[in-house]
Formats: sequence, structure tokens, C-alpha cells
Amino acid sequence: MDNYKAAPKYANAKTAVWWDMNSCPVPEGYNAGWVRPSIEGALKELGYYGPVTITAMGDLNEAHPHFLQRLSSTEIVVQHAITAWLDTLVFSDLMEFKRNNPPPATIMLISDRLEGELGFPLGWNKQIQSGYNLVLASLCGGSLSRLHHTANWRRKILLEAAADSVSQETTTTSYVLRKCSSSGDSSTLSSFVCRACKFTGLSVASFTSHLSTEEHKKTVSSPSSLSSLSASCMKYIMNDQAVPEYVNSKTAVWWDMDTCPLPHGYDARRVRPSIEGALKDLGYYGPVTINVMGNLENAHPHVLQGLSSTGILVQHTTRVTLYISHDLLKFKRNNPPPATIMFISDRVEPVLSLVLSLDQQRRYYNLVLARTFTPPSMSRLCHTSEWLWQTLLARSPETTSCVLRNSASSFRCGSYNFTGLSVTDFTRHFSSEKHKKQEPEDSDEGEDSDSDNDEESMAKASFNCDAS
Repeated sequence: MDNYKAAPKYANAKTAVWWDMNSCPVPEGYNAGWVRPSIEGALKELGYYGPVTITAMGDLNEAHPHFLQRLSSTEIVVQHAITAWLDTLVFSDLMEFKRNNPPPATIMLISDRLEGELGFPLGWNKQIQSGYNLVLASLCGGSLSRLHHTANWRRKILLEAAADSVSQETTTTSYVLRKCSSSGDSSTLSSFVCRACKFTGLSVASFTSHLSTEEHKKTVSSPSSLSSLSASCMKYIMNDQAVPEYVNSKTAVWWDMDTCPLPHGYDARRVRPSIEGALKDLGYYGPVTINVMGNLENAHPHVLQGLSSTGILVQHTTRVTLYISHDLLKFKRNNPPPATIMFISDRVEPVLSLVLSLDQQRRYYNLVLARTFTPPSMSRLCHTSEWLWQTLLARSPETTSCVLRNSASSFRCGSYNFTGLSVTDFTRHFSSEKHKKQEPEDSDEGEDSDSDNDEESMAKASFNCDAS
């Protein structure tokens, strides 16, 4: 694509650069002191003259101290991060940047993972791009990134074109130790940071020494470190308001009751008003259908009746993800976009993630999620909102008026194709010989590979085939 000149409002605004050194390393033998002037030179050629901050992130265990020192000497903040954490760290940094720097501002991402891991949490997150200009750089450059951007450089061109005009003498005078010639503010951000241990320092010697300590190695290998990272990141994830085309469109909810059960003693009649209230807070005012699925053989009849009384379709199945995928296929055929899809499940990621994400967004279905835990890494699904299930349920009042809603069938059994309006008939069906004979032995919780393949195939079909 063409690189566009900076719009007037961005010409003198701040530019914040995040550089993924794992996927976009500097060429062998390249003078690390040229990185900043090369980036700034490329930006100035397009009319960006504002202050530039650069954060370089990657696994730096094997990085040469001289290389790290040259980066730091030009006021690039050098951060050690485990590869698996980069997406989450960049996302949380972007949210923190947005909180402290209202638009206009420019964000620059240098990474070769913009079409994959890094692109997923950013692609449809309006919090990142609303009012902010985005420019990119990658090994190949010029790709049809799903991120809306105004410039895209190849790494080679970015680093070498501007470097041609940056002599060795310039690098070693104007750019070396810029902090020393600045205002002398001692509050300047640390030059070296370990995002795993929260180590900060100004010396490359202390930084490399830290990376070799047993304390660092122990922290990196601890599962609790990733959980803590994810929890700190989630506080920056704010739910997007509904865009105009989804405000009055239909919302279809699929609730996996096996992984997201109701708390003991919770009034089941509060579920619908809790879900609808959360949606309305974000501007979704269209009709809402709710389907609850799970192994309901031991569910209390009072809970089932409470759910059904508010118009929630209650479905028994031991293969929830397969039936959700099947329902999605039917929903797409009968409900062209725009429409919103809501998943309430702790099993969304392994079954319905990468397979669905890109095609789902191309067809303009909006996605929102709820689950019982904070995920350990950024979701592959491009969703606009996410709640903790416990928090969502707590939003409705303790008592709520309930109106019985008409339904063709309030209760269904996926094992025997049973349908009915009465909770008594539904629970009685579970004890019948017909049900016991038809109930599948495998379930979502089992390790049957055929079941997993069936579910993945159905998931692919639900979004990859055209509605016809």
C-alpha cells in the first residue's frame, strides 16, 4: 500500500513505537545506534515531527550487551519479555498509553506477527484505534493487514533507507547518551526493564546480570507469573459501546452451563435481566434470545423452571460445543448480519477461536464473551466486550418480576430430540429408557478424539460455509 502523509492533527503529536525484536530483529552487523534515527527519519519523511518514544521488547537472554547499550544510548527503552507474553504486554501498554495520552497521537507497531497473534486483540478493538493513527512495519511490509493503518514499511527499507543519511559520526555524537544532554530529570524511565520480574535499571551490566540470576529463572518458569500478568492486563480492557448497526439488531446468546454454572442459591429468573442489562449498558437494545446448554440430568427442577419462565430455551446435551456450533450454523443461515453473538463459556477458546475469528468478522457478526476466569493470554477471538460471569450475574436485583414468555418449546433434549413445555415432562424424560438408550457415552469433558474432530468440523462449517 501507499504510505500516506501525516494528517495535520498528527504532524506534531506524539508517536509511541512498540518494537517486537523477536519477529523483527535488526540485521546481523547492523549498528543498533541507527535504529532510532532510522525510525524518526522514516516518520519525518511522512510529516510526523512530534516526540517519539520507542520500546523494544523481546527475549533478550542471548542479546549482546554492546547491542543493548547502543539501543539504550538513544533512549530506546529495552524490555525483556517471554515470547508467549508479548501480545498481552503490548496490548496492556497500548491501553495504558491511551489512558495517559488522549488523541491525537500515532501508534507504531514493528512486528512480523501483525497478521497473527498480535493482530487478533488489536484488529477490532476500537479502544486502540479510535482517534489514534496507526503505522506499521514488518519483515515484508505492505501486507493487507486487517489493522486499519496509514503507512506500512518493510523492515529493511525502514532501517536502511534512513540509515544511509545517518553517518557513524552522527550516531556517536548526536544520538549517544541523549539522556546526559537532556534536562537532567532523574525521573526518566529506566532504560532496562524485565517484564517478568519487574526489574528496572539504568545499567546494561545490572540488566544482563539480573537475567542470569536464579530468582529471574524461577519467576519466569512459575505459572503464577502468567496469571498475574493476565490479571493486570485485564484491568485495561474496557468494553466497547455498540456501533450503530448493532444497536437495534438481534443478539443471540449461547450459555454453556457446564463450565459457567449458577452460584448455589442464585435465583435463575435473574439470569435474563442480568444479561440484557449488561448488553443495554453498552447500547445493545435489540431482541435477545438465550440458549442454555449442558448436562442437566441433575439440575434442580426449580432452576430449570426459573430459566424457562423468562424465555430461555433449556437444552440438555453432553456435547455442548458441538451443539453450539450446530446452532451457529442455523443462526447464520436465518439471520444475516448485522447481529451480535454472545458466548458464555470457558470452552470458547479451544473450540471456536482461530477457526471462527476472521470469517466471523468478515461477515459482520459482532462477538461478546463471558467466562468465569481471566484468560492467560490475549484471546484469538476478535470480540468487542467481555465480562466475568460472576460479575455479570451480580448486576440484577435480588428479586425481579418475571413474565412467562411464549415459546414453541421451552425444553429440549439433544440426545433423543425430545421437546416440551413442561419441566415435569422434561425431568421425567431423563429417567425414561428411550433417553438412557440414546444418551451418548462421550462428552465434551472426555478425551475421545472423534468427538473433538466432530466439534472442530462443525465449528468450521458454522462460519466458513456461505449461508445459502
